[in-house]
Amino acid sequence: MPSWPDALQRLEGAYSDHTLRAYRSGFVAFSSWCRRRRRPALPASPETVAAYLDEESARLKPATLKQRLCAIRKIHQLSDLKDPTAHPDVELAMRRARRAQPTRPKQALGITATLRDQLLAACADDLMGLRDKVLVSVGFDTLCRRGELVSISIEDLTRTGQGRYTVLVRRAKNDPEGTGRIAHLSTQSTALIDSWLDKLGTERGPLLRPVYRRRVPALHLTPATVSRILKRITARAVEVNVSKKVSGHSLRVGAAQQLTLDGKGILQIMRAGGWRSMNVVARYVENIDADVWN
Repeated sequence: MPSWPDALQRLEGAYSDHTLRAYRSGFVAFSSWCRRRRRPALPASPETVAAYLDEESARLKPATLKQRLCAIRKIHQLSDLKDPTAHPDVELAMRRARRAQPTRPKQALGITATLRDQLLAACADDLMGLRDKVLVSVGFDTLCRRGELVSISIEDLTRTGQGRYTVLVRRAKNDPEGTGRIAHLSTQSTALIDSWLDKLGTERGPLLRPVYRRRVPALHLTPATVSRILKRITARAVEVNVSKKVSGHSLRVGAAQQLTLDGKGILQIMRAGGWRSMNVVARYVENIDADVWN
């Protein structure tokens, strides 16, 4: 029987790097727990997995436990072993974990059009400030997740007959085959991109890049950097307490909320953001302040 890292290596190229890291870290956590209790992690018995869930549910959220179960299941499948997570005892343990922590998922503060404009005005006038403006404006227009946003390359941009850009969002969380979707950029985003590309002096490579004083290497930003940039600009534009509620998902949330405020239907919003579930979109827009409708 191959070791579980060898088994996991078979997934290279078939799954995203994020998914592979989640499988790896999830099974490492489970195997460490098993080692401390002198239980085999591979193959694991249903009793072991259920005991793991019961114990860890005191400190881990149900969503995290679900991710760990996915890792345990996948490693066993790749090793041609019986899946212990399919046993009724494991299902019952997971139900106990969910009932013990009945929480709603926290939603990031939505950056709607008003806050977006405040962020753009707060960006510095230097090279990094221009990059930040492109990030904010393009992120809002495309409703991209942070990983999708930093993956955009200059080659993904196409100028339309109206003079504005469209961008091909090549790969999304719910689009593992990379079919992609076309997002339309505003005149404002187009002008910012033109200024940014003029500074870069290139028509190839990552659109959003790290800036080290006057040096801009041809590297993609990391998804985590999006969160830090948005928090930094929000703290400058509004206040620190507001910035704490902002995440890398705030542009996507806020743009969906803005489309709702603009009277767009849920199918239009789903198409704009590449959603396939109405329930997800409904959660995004449920926190809109009712006062803005009056």
